Amino acid sequence: MCALMPKANLIGLACFVLLCCSSEQQDQGKTPQNAAPAAIPAYERGSPAAEPGPPPANVAVAGKTIQPSTTPDACRYDGLSDALTEARARWQGTGINSYSMTIQRSSFNQLAAWPNSKPLKLRVRDGQATGNLPRVDAAWLQTVTVDGLFEYIENQASQRPDCLSVKFDPMFGYPISIRIDPVLGGADDEVEFAISDFGP
Repeated sequence: MCALMPKANLIGLACFVLLCCSSEQQDQGKTPQNAAPAAIPAYERGSPAAEPGPPPANVAVAGKTIQPSTTPDACRYDGLSDALTEARARWQGTGINSYSMTIQRSSFNQLAAWPNSKPLKLRVRDGQATGNLPRVDAAWLQTVTVDGLFEYIENQASQRPDCLSVKFDPMFGYPISIRIDPVLGGADDEVEFAISDFGP
């Protein structure tokens, strides 16, 4: 039949078919205005953004609130009061009032009478203290006896430093190490004591 049609009519028919096909293809990508948008499969949407959680809780340390991020576990002393009471009772239960021990103090702020390089050899006889530091008197030496160190720890805790770490001898109860950092991140304010050579 196409062979019988004039050439001009064939060209017109071909143009009509091309225009119709082109119009249908353009309409395929369009969504009618009132039609609901097609649902996007879950695997194409991706996971939803995580909701921000609540900020981490603060830690109450001896009545002072400190952010957990700035309070290392070694610095926490919320249980110190009970430990101090128990250690002091253990010490008093021994009935010891004559002993000797070595105390090493380390701090950027050194004492003129007690430089870091000088261990204090403390001797206590019937509760009275003597030592190898020539520029200190007996009254000052009483502050670093076992009873004096208990009072010192209690005093420091009442000032609420950012960090206070104390270890006690498990048998006799006396302090074997004390570490104090009044302000975490502060410059050169830490003080440490190490107690060793405890004996008669």
